[in-house]
Amino acid sequence: MIDQDDISALNDLYYSLRRHAIKNNAINVMSYLAKCGVDFVHIGSYEVKGDGKTSMETLNFLLAHGWDINHREKVGLTGRYEIPFMWHCVEDYDMVAWCLEHGAALKPRRQEPLSKSVITIAQLECPQILEVVARSGSVATFELLRAKGAPLGWRVLHGAVETATYGPTSKSLESEKDSAAAQKSRASHEERMAMVRHLLDIVKIDVNAPDQPAGSNIPGDYNGTPICYVAGTPMLDTDTRELTWLLLDRGADPTPALEIARQNQYPRFAEDVKAWQEQNKTTQKCCVQ
Repeated sequence: MIDQDDISALNDLYYSLRRHAIKNNAINVMSYLAKCGVDFVHIGSYEVKGDGKTSMETLNFLLAHGWDINHREKVGLTGRYEIPFMWHCVEDYDMVAWCLEHGAALKPRRQEPLSKSVITIAQLECPQILEVVARSGSVATFELLRAKGAPLGWRVLHGAVETATYGPTSKSLESEKDSAAAQKSRASHEERMAMVRHLLDIVKIDVNAPDQPAGSNIPGDYNGTPICYVAGTPMLDTDTRELTWLLLDRGADPTPALEIARQNQYPRFAEDVKAWQEQNKTTQKCCVQ
């Protein structure tokens, strides 16, 4: 009779081989493991994603062997669950489209319906897909998912504003000039700014929308209204005037953000607000709320 410890060790070996086979797109090894009865249905999204080089051939093999594209693997003994596979693909429009064509859900499993009165722990652990796209995906990907009925969540505009503060610094652009890195950095920043404008002007998200229900006090990086995410940026060397002025032009109230900027030791934000107010003395609409 085979010892139970030997069976456990053999299973560990099989699943280690599965992980390495997926990472290296080793179809022959995966085929052998499937014949040995290794589970290809319940595979964690991080295992499938690997280092981001998982081939389409590998993904199709997994689907053909029952892979549940919406599976969320439990993370150790934490009680938390991984984000779904499609959440890893938001920077690639074609991959998101492929996921949708192959059954990817727009809402994560093991998560309560969105509510205006509460954000649950499960929702904090796995943000809505549109919140993830707003931070790092394209407008086209955002609209693809929105058209399918993906929910907005609480922090779509907030996340877009935050990542728009991660643009290149004046010093880095000057030192790199027209290098490939500088061009890539500028292009990335332009894409993030395009997302902010899209959310404000097309999706019509309230420029002063809160990031959590009234009366809540979620710890961590919940700063308040979208403009507060400019004031609270960790990227203190980045020129955020264009972003700040865009939000002010759309009616953002800078009052709470000014205090955050003071605490964050980010005087540039207050200078940008003052410059905008000077330029818009006759039409200023900012108000204290």
